[in-house]
Amino acid sequence: MLGPFRVYQIVLIIIAIITLAFIYNRFRSKKTTPATFAVWIVAWIVILFFAFNPNTSDPLAGYLGFGRGIDLLLIIGLLLSLYMNFRLYIKFDDLNQQINDLVRALAIRDEVILEDEDE
Repeated sequence: MLGPFRVYQIVLIIIAIITLAFIYNRFRSKKTTPATFAVWIVAWIVILFFAFNPNTSDPLAGYLGFGRGIDLLLIIGLLLSLYMNFRLYIKFDDLNQQINDLVRALAIRDEVILEDEDE
């Protein structure tokens, strides 16, 4: 139901539009894959849907034991954020290990080269 918007709805709509534009620009410049682009577009369209229709999540929230639909959406958002943080942690840890392995291999290679030059 489109009626007078609340402040949080206006802020959410502005953030969603800016984010959609940012994602689109990254996709056009080939900095993101089509699959990633599609996931983010769908996610932000869902967010826009709930920004325009915040009460549509109330029935599902009631069924799942939440008082209001916004509570359900916030919990889902928090859980998704925690999951994404965990994934980023794993990615950074893997990258750190790869950098360590690379530096170690380069150091060993440089040591071998220096030994050959000394002979």
